[in-house]
Amino acid sequence: MNSLRNQILLLSVSLVCVASLTILGAYWISIGHYTTDRINQDFSGAAKVFGQLLESRKVQLTTTAEVLTSDFGFKQAVATRDTQTIQSVLNNHSERISADLMLLLDLSGTLQASTQDSPSPIAKFAHQDLLQQALTHSGAAAFVAYQGELYQMIILPVYAPAPIGFAAIGFRLDSELAEELRQITNVHISFAWRDQGAAKVVSTLPRSQLDEALHAPETIPDTLLSLIQQKQTFSSKRRPLSGMGDNAIEAVLTVPLHNAFAEFAILRDRILLISALTFLLSIAGSMVLSHNLTKPLGRMVKIASDLSRGQYRSLTPISIATSEIKTLFQAFIKMGSDIEEREYKITYQATHDGLTGLFNRNKVIAEVEDALRRHNAPFLIISLNINGFKNINDTFGPKVGDDCLRAVGQRLVEFIPKNPICARLGADEFLCLVDVFGNENARSICDKLLTHLSRPFKVDDLRLTLSFSIGVAQYPEHAAAAEELLRRASIALDKARSERCALRFYESGEDEAHLRRLQLLQDLKLAIAEDDGQLCMYYQPKMHLASGRVDKCEALIRWSHPEQGFIPPDIFVELAEQAGLIAPLTDWVTRTVINQVAEWRDQGIDLQAAINLSAQDLERDELLDNVLNQLEALKLPTRAISFELTERDMMSDADHAIALMQRFRQRGFTLSVDDYGIGYSSLSKLKQMPVSEIKIDKSFVIPLEQSASDKIIVRSTIELGHSFNLKVIAEGVESQRSMDLLAEMGCDYIQGYFLSKPMPAKELAPWLRQRAQQLPSQAFGKV
Repeated sequence: MNSLRNQILLLSVSLVCVASLTILGAYWISIGHYTTDRINQDFSGAAKVFGQLLESRKVQLTTTAEVLTSDFGFKQAVATRDTQTIQSVLNNHSERISADLMLLLDLSGTLQASTQDSPSPIAKFAHQDLLQQALTHSGAAAFVAYQGELYQMIILPVYAPAPIGFAAIGFRLDSELAEELRQITNVHISFAWRDQGAAKVVSTLPRSQLDEALHAPETIPDTLLSLIQQKQTFSSKRRPLSGMGDNAIEAVLTVPLHNAFAEFAILRDRILLISALTFLLSIAGSMVLSHNLTKPLGRMVKIASDLSRGQYRSLTPISIATSEIKTLFQAFIKMGSDIEEREYKITYQATHDGLTGLFNRNKVIAEVEDALRRHNAPFLIISLNINGFKNINDTFGPKVGDDCLRAVGQRLVEFIPKNPICARLGADEFLCLVDVFGNENARSICDKLLTHLSRPFKVDDLRLTLSFSIGVAQYPEHAAAAEELLRRASIALDKARSERCALRFYESGEDEAHLRRLQLLQDLKLAIAEDDGQLCMYYQPKMHLASGRVDKCEALIRWSHPEQGFIPPDIFVELAEQAGLIAPLTDWVTRTVINQVAEWRDQGIDLQAAINLSAQDLERDELLDNVLNQLEALKLPTRAISFELTERDMMSDADHAIALMQRFRQRGFTLSVDDYGIGYSSLSKLKQMPVSEIKIDKSFVIPLEQSASDKIIVRSTIELGHSFNLKVIAEGVESQRSMDLLAEMGCDYIQGYFLSKPMPAKELAPWLRQRAQQLPSQAFGKV
């Protein structure tokens, strides 16, 4: 019922029904009023004509009666009772005016002569009151029943000179007269009277309808319901002619309502027929309209469903439809085309690298999975990157770098002539799938690829010769799943880069180690976030050789893994640097160390703690602000904390590192060069470094007793540091002899197992107190 088809059909039919009923009702009301008015007019006209006719006949009768009663011969004949003369005069006058009845009565009302044959000579006139009225008023006119018939009669007295009789002249009111009046007025005429107790009627109506017509009311139904029902057949209007009660004589004017409303009924039936036809046509039209509307709509619903499922090619035109529907359908077609185009772009962007047009990681995984499903032939997953690509970007700019990446991608596609599967995984890392046919050797294929890539690349006006590192995973030897093949090719590439070789194949077991590193990284992230005690800080004292005072220490992080136990810092710190976790790890360290230093100061221990930073930490602008805020919150001076940076981190981008370190130096922090002497620093850069200390790497200090060359290196380093006005710390001191040699060389501070191993914070304070008791002259500093 709620369908559009049914609603259109219901609306159309309802409108037609309402319109038809409204028209029919208005018509019925108008016709009813019109017919009623017309019948009333007919009654009025008929009554007027009837009255004029009777009056005319009355005048004619009166004139004839006056002529008769004034005729001398007639009066003489009446006086002498000359019957023959009287009869002759009556007949002559009757014929002259076509009177139906002429009578001569004596003063007692006894009939003396008549133009009719039937009356008895001794009969008396029944209406003595009329005779008396005639004597009184010299004449009388009335409608009377005589001899079973109804007459319009004039009675005049005959004078000679005294009244000697009455002359009566009448016209009969019969069916002929009634029919004549009906012809004139178009209204049925009936005359009704009673004669000797019996009802008499003369009428133009059929006898079968006479009784109903004579008893019909004068009023005409004026309501719509009565018109529709038409229970009343006649309307009759009564006009008394004379007499009252049982002697009443009436003229009844009758109009058959059936005839009056006949035209209306015909027109009503026509309207009903037209309404019925319109009703049927509206149903048919509505069905056609709804069909032409709902069928295309249903088709468009299916089209929308097809579009939602990504089916854009099955859109065929609609043959039966209005121009609006066709326009809407065309809009659907265009929408589908636009969606398909946008979907293609989105799909392309989601599966391709925007710079080179090669596949991205997700797409190449899907392609490799498809290759695994299609056949079992061996193939290689080759992962490669451009060595030193950063230098190309830095030297020639990013545009040349992008063009270079496009050229490498194109070169890879050229290497695989048929259905190449090549991808750019990010930055300067690429991947390709290469089939191994017949007896081809994987290494020879990779060598061909390196040779193919070794040709100079023409980028803009430059000819660039690039070197590549390649990692290879073989199917089916190394893995049977796409994800594993890609991961193991990437592991092989990492190995190739770290080992600085051009080509490296995946070796068994490397993936498991890689996964363990990933799991370890995830555990480290969780340990930092939850701070559940897995991570803790150890502190190794530093002693001032000249005074024997322990006023510094180095904060060293330790990780006790709940399953793997102790994890060396060089392993998980490197993981943190590679995975971008160094920032949260350093924040945890600085927060813990600063809180610990504040706690020591509350205990009366003035100890400067050194925190190790990485090169990535220097890039963080917020680090310095965080440290300052924490110190301020705990009311600690900046000298309570120092920072150590490895020589390797400083020298990776020395100018940039100097600029960043300068910010720390300007805020009053002490900076140290850690692991100094392993071969990266230049004297010119060391001179520019805003540092206060250098720490000689333990690799030179540990063998100091036995190695003459290390003695020379350590001594020269101490002298060099002092020449730059830097304090020198020797780490890795493990014996009294080494400490003595360093003191002899003028080293400022020592750090090592000979003094103390790194220890938890809770052990350091007792150690310091014990040392103070043993060496009161070398007590630790007071706040």
